This record gives sequence, C-alpha cells and structure tokens, in this order.
Amino acid sequence: MKIYKFFIIILFVGFSFHSCDEFLDEQNPNSITDNSFWKSEDDFTKGLMATYQDLQANYVMGGGTATDGHVLSDIVTPNPWGSSQLELHNHYVSDVNSYVTDKWYQLYTGIFRANQVLENLQEADFPESFKTNIEAEARFLRGVFYFWLATNYNNGSIILHKSIPINTEEFYKPLSSREEVYELIIEDLLFAQKNLPEKRPTSELGRATWGAATAKLGKVYLYEERFDEARNEFKKIIDSDLYSLTPEISWNFDLEHEHNSESIFEINFTIATNPPQSTSRAASIAPQEAGGGRSIEPAYNFIELCKKDPLDPSDPRNKGQVYSIRALATICFKGDGQIFYQRPTLDFPFIVEQEAHIKKFQNWTWPEERSDGRSGINERVIRLADVYLMYAETVLKTSGNVEEAIKYINMVRERSGVLKLNKEEYDVDKLLTHIMRVERPLELFVEGHMIRWNDLRRWGIVKEVLGELSQIKYRAFPDWLREATPEDLEDPDAEIRVQFTKAYQNYDPQEDNFFPIPHQELLTNEQLSIN
Repeated sequence: MKIYKFFIIILFVGFSFHSCDEFLDEQNPNSITDNSFWKSEDDFTKGLMATYQDLQANYVMGGGTATDGHVLSDIVTPNPWGSSQLELHNHYVSDVNSYVTDKWYQLYTGIFRANQVLENLQEADFPESFKTNIEAEARFLRGVFYFWLATNYNNGSIILHKSIPINTEEFYKPLSSREEVYELIIEDLLFAQKNLPEKRPTSELGRATWGAATAKLGKVYLYEERFDEARNEFKKIIDSDLYSLTPEISWNFDLEHEHNSESIFEINFTIATNPPQSTSRAASIAPQEAGGGRSIEPAYNFIELCKKDPLDPSDPRNKGQVYSIRALATICFKGDGQIFYQRPTLDFPFIVEQEAHIKKFQNWTWPEERSDGRSGINERVIRLADVYLMYAETVLKTSGNVEEAIKYINMVRERSGVLKLNKEEYDVDKLLTHIMRVERPLELFVEGHMIRWNDLRRWGIVKEVLGELSQIKYRAFPDWLREATPEDLEDPDAEIRVQFTKAYQNYDPQEDNFFPIPHQELLTNEQLSIN
C-alpha cells in the first residue's frame, strides 16, 4: 500500500508593517504559523511528509530526472525538440538550463523542509523515542538531498544549511568545501542508519528504513572511493536477509509489484489522490503512437548490448526466445514476440529512429497512455541487484577476489536467464570492465537518480566511452538498423547514422562533470562570485 496523503508545510516570511489602525495588527485565527503549528506529534509527521513529498518533485525523482537526467550518459538519446535535453546530451550546459536551475531549487526546498522538522523538534516536549525516529527520517532525507546536490553541482562544493535561515546573512551563505558537505552527508546517514527501523508496516511503506540508510551510505562511500567502507555497508545489506531478488526483473518497474522483496528505497507515486501524487515519466517516454512524447530513446549501442545479452540454454524460460528476459523487460524490439500497448510488436509502428522503445516504468500493459499524461508507478531508487553489483565492484577494488565478485554478478544474471560468467575467463581488470560496460548498464538502464551518468563520471571513462560510440556507424533500413559493414560504407545508396558525435566533441571533464551554480543564485547571493 502506498502513502497517499502528503501535507505541505510552507513557511511564510513577511515584513511587519505598523499602523495606528489596530485592525491591521489582528492575527487571522485560521492561518497556520510557526507558533501555532509545531505543537503535536501529528504536526511533525505532517512536516516530515512534506519533506518526503519533495522527492516527487520533477527534477528530484519525478519525470524530469527520469528522462533528462539520463541523457548525459551513453544509454539514451533525446529527440530534437527538447532543447534543454539536447544541451545536456551534447554537454553544452549553461547555468540557465532549466534542468540545472530547477533541480537546484527543488533539492534545496527538500533541505529547507527537513531543517524545519529538525529545528522545531529540538524544543518539542515529546517522548524521546518519537523524537529520535522523526530526527532519523529527517536527517536521512537531508542527507539524500545533499548527496544529490553534491554529485551534480560544482564538484560537491555547495551551500550548506543546517538550520532555517532567519536573516539575510544566514540565507545568503558562501560555498562550503566538498569535504564539509560530505562530512554532513555521512553524519546524517550514520544517524539515520543507527535509529531507523529495519521494516515498516504496510501503512508506512515508502518511509526510510535501516536498509535505505545503509545502502545510501555505501553508495556515498563508493562515490568517494572509500572502497573498504563501501564494501562493509553493502555486505550488511546482503547479510541482513531482509531483501531478496524478485523472481522476475520486471517486477521492479511495474505498478503491481511495488515495495517488493528487492526494493530497498523507492519513491511513492499514485494517480489515486486528488491532486494526484504522480509522475510524468511514462507519458514523456512513451512513443507517440501510444500518446506519449517520445522524449528519450534507447541509444543504438544500448540496443545492440541488449541483443547480445547471452541466453542460458539450460534455462527453460529461454526456449524459443531471441532476447534475454531482462532485455525484454527493458526495451521492446520490432517482432520480438511481445505485446506492447495491446498490440504485437510486429504490428506496432516503428521507424528507423525508433528501432526499439523503452518499457521500464512504462504503462505499456495499458491500451494507451492516460489522457492526463500521468503515471503512478513508483520510482525504485535503490534495489538489491544494484547493491550486489556495487558490492562486486568493491570486492574487486579491495581484495581482488574474482570468485566472490562473480558470485553476486551471476545471481543477478541467473535471475533473468542470462548465461553465467565463468570465473576462469576473468581477472580483476577484465571483470571491472565487464561491470562498467555490460552488467550495470543492462541491469540498471534509466533507473535511480542518474545512476549511469554518475557511474561513468566516477569511473573517469566518459570521454573514452563517448569517443568509441561516436565512431560506430549504423546502416538504416526501412524499419530497423544494424551496425554497418565495410560493404555498407562503400554503398552510395546506404543511409549511415552515427550518435554521440557532438557529445564527444563538446565534453570536457573540467567543465562538464558537474553542473554550474545556477545563474540566478549567483546574481542574488552576495556571498558568491560570478567568476
């Protein structure tokens, strides 16, 4: 069951005007103020729910991040009518790009709300157990918001707010160092890990747990290349026996299997409330023939990667299949034998630019997109398969134990009927390359908070990957593509296509690994220099 009710707590900051007319000093008895609100346990629960609600914001984990956030990487391409997306994809990002500016302010809104809860909780006269639980959730959320800011902006050097700004000096603060920012993130997540429950009752599904804090802490350590600490946190998740891989990978992207055994942290969305707590992801990505905007498409190289995902011939589920179970759960191919929006894919309209359609987090089991263009499918932020693959990576980085790493990679592959890796064929470097180039993109395509882009950047292989992809040529046919052969390149009538050319030419790690501080922030914050 989802949490359907959210409450927004808005702090109004106003100026005091004095007048001899006494009625101007009258307080509206129906208005909510700081003095009248933070009085009961229910008030703090509502304030916390308002903080959770910011996770649904368009450029936090809503439809904007679910589409635009992935075009920086090598797995999707945007369509030409999305100017903001094209800027991101081609690595020509300005400080007025709508994704850059809106994401910044939406994440800081979440931090502001978390700080409201934390600051007012200090003076509240409630049982310590209640206060500790609320503090743990608020600090988890604040840590997550700051982590997403630090991994997106200015190489992690951003503005730190640990309390509610009261005056101009507190509101307009200088940038904190990257080290200070990550110190606060880790402090918040450690407190959350220590004090959050392992499980939630059905009525509280979607609220943070010990597992969510532990997995997120492990990811912070991983991004910071603190591999021993990251490995320890991921192993805690694995050894807890709180989570298990779902029988089918598709259960992690649909409406029917939300909060399943594999889900460690996910964002609740629904179309059942009024107004709906929904996301635009499905309608934005759906093909035009299904009423969607087709804002992003799987890149040609990713389609080829899906085609090459090797089937295990001993798995009965693969009998008569051409593509792997996880490939078919991720994208659809023309004539792949599947049903897509109530039509066999053989009959579904495909053009050359649409050699495959995205299926993850889509309403493709429906006859058509909802007329209001919204979806209630939850966003899975962290799931066990992701933890298995990150754990395998940290094992290789710390002990170099190929057998241990392959054990967890094969658990992910076996779930989807993919041929298991043979440890005799891999050394540490080869297996790390496999994780980077094959396993993580195939398993985690367009998932989480910009997972693929963050992976490429932390590995330092963005330029290398884009360079390789910009050299691959594809020959276009009436309704499909293939990698061009030497004969195709010599055929004067062949239509040859390439991708990622501009992305490769424009990408500069010094300029493009992180977003700039938004221009409006530079103009209004006197503590920041435009230079």
